[in-house]
Amino acid sequence: MGAAELDENVPIHQEIDGHDVTMLQAPLSLFALFAGVVTRDEEEFVTELRHLPEGWLAVAGLALLTVLCWAIVWMYRAEGRRGASMRLRMTLSVIRCLVILTLGVILLEPVRVRILRRWVDSYTVVLADDSSSMGLSDLYRDQATADRVDRLLGRPDAEPVRRSGLVSRIIERDDRRFLRDLADNNRVKLYTFSDEPQLRGTLRAARERADAQALERTLFGVDDVDLELTATGAATNVERALRRAVESLGGAPVASVVLLSDGGFNQGASAEESARFAKDRHIPIHVVGVGDPSRPRNVRVTEILAPPNAFQQDPFSVAAQLTATGIDGETITLRLYERSASDGSEGRVVDTRAVRVEPGGNIETVTFERRQQRVGRFVYTVEVPVLDGESVADDNSRQTTVNVIDSRTRVLIVSGGPSWEYRFVSRLLERDDTFDVSCWLQSADLSAVRDGNTIIDHLPSEAEELFEYDVLLLMNTEKEELDEDWCRLVDTLVTEYGGGLLVSAARSHSPELLRDQTLKPLYDLLPVTLDPEADIVLNEIGHYQLSPSSLEIPSTAFGHPILQVGGDSVSTKLTWQEMGDVYWYYPVLREKAVATVLMRHGHPRMRNSFGGHILAAVQYVGAGRTAFLGFDSTWRWRRRDVDLFNHFWVQMVRYLAEGKLLGGTKRGMLLTESDEFALGEAVTVTARLLDRQYRPLPRDRVLADYEVEAQRGEFELAARRDRPGWFEGRFVPDRTGSYRISLKMPHPSAGDPMEIVREIRVTRPNIEILRPQMDRAELMTLARQSDGGRYFEVDQAAQLPDLIPDLHEEIPIRSRPTTLWDNAMVLTLLLSLLTLEWGLRKWNRLL
Repeated sequence: MGAAELDENVPIHQEIDGHDVTMLQAPLSLFALFAGVVTRDEEEFVTELRHLPEGWLAVAGLALLTVLCWAIVWMYRAEGRRGASMRLRMTLSVIRCLVILTLGVILLEPVRVRILRRWVDSYTVVLADDSSSMGLSDLYRDQATADRVDRLLGRPDAEPVRRSGLVSRIIERDDRRFLRDLADNNRVKLYTFSDEPQLRGTLRAARERADAQALERTLFGVDDVDLELTATGAATNVERALRRAVESLGGAPVASVVLLSDGGFNQGASAEESARFAKDRHIPIHVVGVGDPSRPRNVRVTEILAPPNAFQQDPFSVAAQLTATGIDGETITLRLYERSASDGSEGRVVDTRAVRVEPGGNIETVTFERRQQRVGRFVYTVEVPVLDGESVADDNSRQTTVNVIDSRTRVLIVSGGPSWEYRFVSRLLERDDTFDVSCWLQSADLSAVRDGNTIIDHLPSEAEELFEYDVLLLMNTEKEELDEDWCRLVDTLVTEYGGGLLVSAARSHSPELLRDQTLKPLYDLLPVTLDPEADIVLNEIGHYQLSPSSLEIPSTAFGHPILQVGGDSVSTKLTWQEMGDVYWYYPVLREKAVATVLMRHGHPRMRNSFGGHILAAVQYVGAGRTAFLGFDSTWRWRRRDVDLFNHFWVQMVRYLAEGKLLGGTKRGMLLTESDEFALGEAVTVTARLLDRQYRPLPRDRVLADYEVEAQRGEFELAARRDRPGWFEGRFVPDRTGSYRISLKMPHPSAGDPMEIVREIRVTRPNIEILRPQMDRAELMTLARQSDGGRYFEVDQAAQLPDLIPDLHEEIPIRSRPTTLWDNAMVLTLLLSLLTLEWGLRKWNRLL
């Protein structure tokens, strides 16, 4: 390796990122720490001759020095002056030779150098798959693979073990011998991964365990690493785990990557691209394949279709869609379970079907017909019993929740007079056992007997009275009894508490009602924008029409539940195309952005720049729903089709009532983003809670429970500052199954249950079980196309560490050399030798 020069200074200790280094070492140490390159230092001091010649020049220099010394000795031996004995002459020649040798050493320039030897450790990266598919327990229909698993587990005919359990066995057996062998030569970085990698620990190499002071906070021994696999990841992204693990090491050498996986490769780059990334960096990938590579026998319930809400005693359908692999031509049994979501009771089988699997795994949609006599939330589970040799049992069932709404929907009808529309609609709803109707006829005397199932003696004007109703029908209402405060109560009922509102216009009172600005909170709820020139339009088209006009239903509205007749849009279109009988109507400008137009005027003159004049429209407003009916002659439909008139009004009222009835209680509602979640996905739970006066509950937090397979848990819902009365919290499910989420109602009142309940289903991510078998071919491709990697079966994993070399590097760092000749000692030596020679000569009277 190349060498770098550093100034030799007094070491100044400094702590950098929790590690003690010196100013002398700081430049490279900083790089090492922040780039992820782990180093250890050893230092030594050496003496060198900076101008020492090499080759023939060195030979010539040595020869010259030898000749000079020989010449000095020869001349002194030949000197025959009196008084110069042989011993004196030899002493003088030695002194002179020492002077020459000292000068020669000075010419070679001796220096002292401090060498810092820096060890850059190499790494082995271990990636352990922790995705959801690693939680599967394989049956190993291939005998050779089953024998390998038995050898790994050390016992024949073992019970099925999860794939994550096999990974743990590879790592844990023989006192974690696998990790110890990997750490013999290189440090080991241990990751678990699914869609994201997670570092679990860094193991010291064997050669450095005796002295790990430098980085002892970030390194662990083999026994210190927690490698519990949860097998809850949503996907298998090998490429992301590989890339992030390698890049986290900066420039440190990577001896190998060890992958323990079933080879899902269902997210991120392919095996070929991942291998190319490793090969470009000269990294071998050694793979241990975990799982059964055989084509699976599996049947999967892919989807359940059912209405989210149904009325008591009304029929509804539960349809199941299935797919299968490896069981073509076989007949499977399909069961429908039903249970109440509120009491936590066990499900019971309510229907059973036998279904044949067609070639290619195709199965026809299976439809179950149900009718519920009770009110509440009911969980319907479609399940296929586990087949012999089936690979994946977690996907054999699926569930959905149907909210069966109380048949007694509370309806308040407020009418300005006893019009034909009012008479037929009120009588229809009174006769229907699914409705509880109260009527307030404004034109009646105070002593008159009121219509309805529940008689009232005044117009409800307090929240406690008004909020008991699910739907308000304002039919040609006079404005005298309505004020701004009453309209604001209606706004709160609809937007906050899910109530329904219908405004039905008629000639006698509606124009005056809809132009009154004090009632603006009321008509702001409507799905239409009022026309400020409505009176002008009415004068142009006339207040009385002698002949009826047709109505036009937009093509997008035929599937709406209010209009739908029969089982499809074709039947609905044929039924409605004969309807008409539109005489007077109230013109509006256009529909609002989120509204659905159900009917438009069919006459070509009754149009504006936004299309035909709107006769009927609906929309969602906050938690509730509103509707506008611009004409009052639907009662005329009875001449042609009484059932259609009845169907239209019953469906209209039920549609408007659904928003209020969805939450299960009038004071509490428990919501989740979906009825189904993937394992490991956070479940956000939102609750709306009101006190007995229907005001937002004044609390900072409430507690909710969840239960699955006799396991219970608790989590907190915190109040939302931006929405009084709303609380939000979350929890992360750690197993698959049906979760019952419940929240006890604070101060329950009469008619309200003690708790509100929500049922959800937690399943393995679909992407992880679409191809549940171990993909041996992809894993082999990853290993072979990397830089020298190999594929191993589970019982061969112990052979893997022997293939990984020690790639640690040693970097010498030289300090600036210190000269040894340019000092007083060398000068004193020369002067001493010359003085000694001169003194001897003078003493012996020599020249």
